[in-house]
Amino acid sequence: MGRARVMHFLNQFFAEIGGEEKADAPLDSVKGPVGPGKRLGSLLGDSAQIVLTVFCGDNYFASHRVEVLQEIAKIGREEEITVFIAGPAFLAGRYGFACTEIAHALNHSLNLPCLTAMHPENAGVVGYREYKDPRVFLLPTSERTHGMEDALKRMAQFVYKLSFGGVIGSASEEGYLSRGIRLTEKTDKTGAERAVDMLLAKLSNQPFMTEIPVTTEEVTPIAPPLREMEGACLALVTTSGVVARGNPDQFKAVSNAKWAKYSVSGLKDMRDGKWDVIHGGYDTVYMSSNPNYGVPLDMIRQFEAKEAQEEGRFARLYPYFYSATGVGGVSSVIKRIGVEMAQDIKSEGIAGVLLVST
Repeated sequence: MGRARVMHFLNQFFAEIGGEEKADAPLDSVKGPVGPGKRLGSLLGDSAQIVLTVFCGDNYFASHRVEVLQEIAKIGREEEITVFIAGPAFLAGRYGFACTEIAHALNHSLNLPCLTAMHPENAGVVGYREYKDPRVFLLPTSERTHGMEDALKRMAQFVYKLSFGGVIGSASEEGYLSRGIRLTEKTDKTGAERAVDMLLAKLSNQPFMTEIPVTTEEVTPIAPPLREMEGACLALVTTSGVVARGNPDQFKAVSNAKWAKYSVSGLKDMRDGKWDVIHGGYDTVYMSSNPNYGVPLDMIRQFEAKEAQEEGRFARLYPYFYSATGVGGVSSVIKRIGVEMAQDIKSEGIAGVLLVST
């Protein structure tokens, strides 16, 4: 029984070529394992060998998706890869997106069994469930890299089954995230008997598992536009991580769970104040030098100056801007922040907000 030939995909951070400043690094490859792949390789033992590591920057993949997918497929074919692994990506959304997209592409183009791992609320999970590839599997991980060892151990165990044709059971049996794929199985009981068994278990508060889980996604309604700008009070909101100098509210650069509002009263330009930028999802050099990129106070003040000459302008700008850090956030926490902000905004009589992209 020969060893499986594994190709491992990493982003710029885990490939040890740099952080956010290397997010535009082009696709490259090296022989053997790199970064977390070294530990993964030792865990694989004699069952598989990481013969090649491919990597690129998070931004580069997003901007050159088609070219990257084609090149990785070409590399996989030339190297006679038999298993593809990506990650673990934890809660890094751009990295998770790339892992899912590459696994999907290689499964279709090369018919490779593929494995990735990330936090269940990573943005990459959405594509994984939409594609429903029967030979692509995603193992759940912790939010942060403190769960690296556990993730790598479970990945190594899973690779063994992928490498040698072991029977892959259901998501509940094997621990991967469900994709909603329904398979035909033989059973000794009819559907009616199984349904009655589940009903009796439910009525007696006993554990049971439905065969057809029903999931519902909460729909966030789109806010209606302001019909009357004249006389309205507007506020600035940002997820760019701009905070008062010294970070008095102790924002975190990643997985932040707080929000705050800071006074811009008397300021004509954000560069007239003293600010820090707390954000781990982009290079903050430019935002630090000119916070107007995230909080466009300079442009709003220009509109205010024209108010007396033109009709239809808003009445005034709320003297504070609302701030949060929007990277690596858990959905439930982000929802809470949004609800709390909205409650404060309504209580202050603010008619609308301007939220620019980061």
